[in-house]
Amino acid sequence: MHAIPLRESDGEDDYLYVRDVDGVLALVQMNAIEFHPWGARVDRPEQPDRLVFDLDPDEGIAWRDIQAAARDVRDRLAEIGLRSWVRLSGGKGLHVVVPIRCGPTWAQAKAFCEAFADAMVAQAPLTYVATASKARRKGRIFIDWLRNARGATSVANWSLRARPGAPVVMPLRWEELARTRSAADYDLKKALRRAATLAQDPWHDLAATRQALPRG
Repeated sequence: MHAIPLRESDGEDDYLYVRDVDGVLALVQMNAIEFHPWGARVDRPEQPDRLVFDLDPDEGIAWRDIQAAARDVRDRLAEIGLRSWVRLSGGKGLHVVVPIRCGPTWAQAKAFCEAFADAMVAQAPLTYVATASKARRKGRIFIDWLRNARGATSVANWSLRARPGAPVVMPLRWEELARTRSAADYDLKKALRRAATLAQDPWHDLAATRQALPRG
């Protein structure tokens, strides 16, 4: 494991990072279960290169409606020139992930994500909400854009979740989403079977995607 000092309001704090599987195993040896990285690289921590829209549904919302919401987010992003990827959160909902070129600040990334979520709400106010208020979330899907602030994190692909059954955060191809039944479809055994049979990473082309954060 390695540490990088980052500026905070009260000085500097060390943040841990790993470079390889040996680093991940070192964390596991210390009883780490969930892995929640920043949306930035260790060499450019003040310039995010990954945005996450966390679709967090109210209790009782059907899985098909959560799937439809993820596709809706994907399609609205595509309209403004952004390609996205989807994963099962291992909890209740789905994550729609957008890689961007380094350059924007955290404040710019957060402002874009807030504006995008607000626009989704404006188009479908009975379906979505963009505030974390439990009262306002009744019967709706919270588009959590707050994952995109400096210091915020989002759970990593293939991470276990510290929940009953230890579900796994699973990256998917968009065409696979229709075959899922819940955000916790994969336990450890099923995830290992998937990993052993995949011909390639379902997100294999994400890292090579070059797209700029829209302006305005």
